[in-house]
Amino acid sequence: MLYYYRSWRRYSRPFSRFFYIFILALFIGFIWSAYHILLFNEDDTINKNRVEIQKSSLIFCFVLSANKYHLTASRSIVSTWGRRCDRFYFVTRLQNTSAQLMMLENFQDISDVTPTTITSQTFNVLLYLQKEQLFSSYHWFLRASDESYVIIPNLRRLINQLNTEEYNKPLAYVGDVEQMYDKYQISATGSVMLFNRKALNSLIMPADLDNNEHDTDAEKYKCLYTMIYDHEFATCMKGIGINLNPGNENLILSQNLSMYKMDKRLKVKLIEEQMLTAIPR
Repeated sequence: MLYYYRSWRRYSRPFSRFFYIFILALFIGFIWSAYHILLFNEDDTINKNRVEIQKSSLIFCFVLSANKYHLTASRSIVSTWGRRCDRFYFVTRLQNTSAQLMMLENFQDISDVTPTTITSQTFNVLLYLQKEQLFSSYHWFLRASDESYVIIPNLRRLINQLNTEEYNKPLAYVGDVEQMYDKYQISATGSVMLFNRKALNSLIMPADLDNNEHDTDAEKYKCLYTMIYDHEFATCMKGIGINLNPGNENLILSQNLSMYKMDKRLKVKLIEEQMLTAIPR
């Protein structure tokens, strides 16, 4: 019996060594697999976040154009900054000669765009874009006029920054329209404005309000239907809870660049490499 026991120990000793090596290899394999699973899951999460940021950075641009400038200005805008938007349309009264240009549906028979109507027409366009399912994938909306020039790379950098810092708030970038009016009594119409989708949602008065809340909110929203100038639009948006200009308000200029450089009253620090607009001199 002792003989068999000693023989078994002698022959089993190499196998016991392999057994411990097998257990060690199994443990290392388990650790390696767990590391790969965590790594790939993290990569998938990062990729999903990148896709979400890309989707949330889509820019819908629309330009309100007066009939007398449409033929000349529209072609210039399309061939320069307009084509760099993710989607681009003109809002102007339809003419036979402009049928081939990108016209926003439902706004082809509007009255001519003028300084006194451009702000109210902007409001109507924003309400349409908020409700229209076709444009539901767009999270940022840019309003411009036929005199505007937008620096799209700077605009995209700003939007990427806003997506990470202020994404859950209703935001609008309106530039210096309030500053120009409050300090210098200079009114603007048709200057570049940037809105996120939450801002568009905020432009519609909530329906589920009691009588007292309804009366209070109705008074806040009333100005949206009587405004003419851009600074009035900005004041209305602040009144309904839309955050304006998170950051430098001088990134969007409401007047042409030469006015800022020539008028000694306008003490504005221009950071040209970050500016979103470059209105012709």
